[in-house]
Amino acid sequence: LTTDADAVINDPNVHVVMECIGGTDAAADYVARALSLGKHVVTANKDLLAAHGAELDALADNHGVTLWYEAAVGGAIPIIRLLRESLAGERIVEIAGVVNGTTNFILSAMAAGSTYADALKRAQELGFAEADPRSDVEGWDAAHKLALLSRLAFRRYVKSTAIARRGITALRPQDVALGKHLGYALKLLAFSRCEEETLTSAVLPVFVPSDHIFARPEGPQCAIRIVGQATGALSFVGTGAGREPTASAMVGDLLAVLRHLAHGTAFRTNRRMADVTLTPLEQVRMPHALGLDREGDVAAASAALERAGYTVRAAEGTSALLFDDLALGDGNVMRVLNAARMPARCPIPIWRDR
Repeated sequence: LTTDADAVINDPNVHVVMECIGGTDAAADYVARALSLGKHVVTANKDLLAAHGAELDALADNHGVTLWYEAAVGGAIPIIRLLRESLAGERIVEIAGVVNGTTNFILSAMAAGSTYADALKRAQELGFAEADPRSDVEGWDAAHKLALLSRLAFRRYVKSTAIARRGITALRPQDVALGKHLGYALKLLAFSRCEEETLTSAVLPVFVPSDHIFARPEGPQCAIRIVGQATGALSFVGTGAGREPTASAMVGDLLAVLRHLAHGTAFRTNRRMADVTLTPLEQVRMPHALGLDREGDVAAASAALERAGYTVRAAEGTSALLFDDLALGDGNVMRVLNAARMPARCPIPIWRDR
């Protein structure tokens, strides 16, 4: 055993380096040097991959080795290997899912009656959330994972900072209750859809039908759905947060590297990626549900929005309005209601499968 990273990286008898320190600065240096010396690298560091993935992949490619990161996305779900190997020849048109176990734990707890604050505290106590949970609850973690999945699925270099992102911190128990009344579960959904040379990517709280695969994960579980041109839809559910799933995925990557080394076979999956144009959120349209804080405002709010050019209808049995077609980035709805002094919660998209 040693605490000297340089001794490990520079040792000619070391063929695989596992990066477990986290962060981006020191980790980027260690991983880059290991790859440059012809060593395979296994990591679960999604922050590192989001910030430096493109150059590290290129470095691995140039030196005939592979950067392995199954543990960075999906926890127990082997989604990276699936995209790299089994679906390498498929044309993927959509990849979407619940990819952050922490926020799913919180939203599951809220659906059971907990407040956001209490659910977050419990997630931290169980080790599903960090002491500083902002990366999870503000959607950054999901955006990093979506960027990695999109790069593999579409062979396009996607920056996580360019992905439209909205976290769960503004959600209230009333939002969860509204979804349940309408037959939906409220989830933080990450999705990318490819249309020729353009890509639509976002991380947003979304209502999903209660019988949908995305509604199935409870607590720290995740769910991922891939739609291929030939394969159709493929869906996976598994534990996405916690030490054990991460450790299991990293050991799986290590064993895969060792198998290739033992048989003297090369396994290079790094492919050069084309640039891509991300569709502005304002051009993406989906159904939405909007909850009003006062039951008596439904008729007046409908009238105000119709005067502003929107088509809405009341949701039966609740103080909510439904939009069959609304831009994801539309901010004018809330301006109209605020001007009319009708307190409301932000519209929440309703998922529709491609």
